[in-house]
Amino acid sequence: MKSIVIGASGDIGGAIARAFAKRGDDLALLYNANERAALDLATELAAYGTMIVTKKVDLLDAQATENALNELARTFGAPDVLVHAAGVSLVAPVFDTTAEEWDRVFAVNARSVFLSAKWAARNMIYGGRILSVSSIWGSRPAPCEAAYAASKAAVESFTRSFAKEVGSLGVTVNAIAAGMIDTKMNARFTAEEKAAFTENLALRRIGTPGEVAAAALFLTGSDASYITGTVLAVDGGM
Repeated sequence: MKSIVIGASGDIGGAIARAFAKRGDDLALLYNANERAALDLATELAAYGTMIVTKKVDLLDAQATENALNELARTFGAPDVLVHAAGVSLVAPVFDTTAEEWDRVFAVNARSVFLSAKWAARNMIYGGRILSVSSIWGSRPAPCEAAYAASKAAVESFTRSFAKEVGSLGVTVNAIAAGMIDTKMNARFTAEEKAAFTENLALRRIGTPGEVAAAALFLTGSDASYITGTVLAVDGGM
């Protein structure tokens, strides 16, 4: 199976790539800024004996994103699975959020999901799996995260809509709504803030990237062939 992971240099994207490599997938690891992390991950995953390629992609540039995916298709081949795990956060009150900041969050978190999903569905020859990593904030917005929450809500709505369009092609489209996960993005929260947050969770703890990867493994596998248009919460019972 050929799988593309966008945002593979991040904590969640890297965990998903590791899970896919263990499954035996050939992998294309797409990254933006953190080239060192992507190359180190590729070296690590080469031990599994599958094909591993890396490619830099500028998710802020729509044409560059499409060009990078088209170039990838010529060397990697048609994908069976595409996972979009790239994302940026913005913590700021609406009154302090500029139009440029809003557009940047939407370009990375929502527009690039639309572009990559459309490309993948066109290039999946015998059906396939499209999966996006969203966030619980897409359906449970918090103050000072309006841009981030709105972008993730857009991803979830797109997921449900696009699933209706490509189901007849044998392509499933799903998303994971990740909760408080132990990632660099969430490192800004203090231990006290994390403790206060987890008090409202059924499991009383934050999650791990590996737990998100386990959900990704399921939703992109053969056992999930009748699941589409779904947003699966991996949030510790929020």
